[in-house]
Amino acid sequence: MLVRLFKKASWYAPLLLILLAAPLWLGRFLDTAQAVPDITACSAPLFVLLGNFWKYHPLVGAIFAMTLLIIQAFSINYVATSNAFTDRYSALPGLIYLLLMSSSPEMISLNPILLANLFLIPAMNKLIDVHKEQQIAKELFNSGFLIGLASLFYYPALVIFLALIASVFIYYIVNFRRLIAAILGLITPFAFTLTYYFLIGELLSWYDEFAIIIKPLLIFELETTLYQKIFIGGLALFSLLAFSHLQLVYKAAKPIRTRKRITLLFLFFLISVSSYILAVGFAHLHYGLLNISLSIALAVYFFDMRYRKLTEILFAVLLILVLVGRFAGNLLNG
Repeated sequence: MLVRLFKKASWYAPLLLILLAAPLWLGRFLDTAQAVPDITACSAPLFVLLGNFWKYHPLVGAIFAMTLLIIQAFSINYVATSNAFTDRYSALPGLIYLLLMSSSPEMISLNPILLANLFLIPAMNKLIDVHKEQQIAKELFNSGFLIGLASLFYYPALVIFLALIASVFIYYIVNFRRLIAAILGLITPFAFTLTYYFLIGELLSWYDEFAIIIKPLLIFELETTLYQKIFIGGLALFSLLAFSHLQLVYKAAKPIRTRKRITLLFLFFLISVSSYILAVGFAHLHYGLLNISLSIALAVYFFDMRYRKLTEILFAVLLILVLVGRFAGNLLNG
């Protein structure tokens, strides 16, 4: 029923998203102790700055976090519809994103991934559409700048810059000037940050903190509960279904321009997965970075299915996975 409701949602879509978010986030408003995750040694500087403020105002922080999530859900809808991945009246991508970003107690917080995604979503939209812009170098700079800002909230977002480089080659718009513009956009936020640390005499301390985040084998060392193993397996299966459909079925009937968008969306997902090499400290929340591209791919998958009953059954499985994680994830431990 939810799939059909959100396939053609129009004026009532914002209200529905808010109504769905409210029960998922209600517990955090009643118990604000974990509204802002603990700041670790590998926390990025902008997250540290905001975290130190919000921890004294946890209720306001929780409200701010839910507001950001709803804004991002609307943004995901815009990316999917404006680039012709889904129908222009569909709110299904935003619904899936909201559910995935509310799928564990730890996610229901003002976490660094939520803050980074605020910049990564418009960055991805710019990359998908960059070939249509008259001033391509300027748009590549802007995309790089957004990725740089996201990285100052969550270091692993830095790896998403590879998607920007990939977009230049996918759309055949590569030249030296444009690549330099992209790199300058990425390093500009870091330049300001390094200048700040230099002026307060903590540049070497920041370097030492940044150096500890590179642990490529961390994903194989994580201790996970039974539910987390089930959730990761389920998410991997849904990812396989969605992107297989996108690449093998949906892509074949589309014009070249749309095929390139699909390729870039898939690369964005793969690069997001690879960014686990930097996910020290927040590895249990890192799948939130994957949810940007995955929510669109899943929306296309559900939107394109011909058998209504099968669509609703699969979506119900996804919904149950999310709800069990949200409300019982702490109980199902191994």
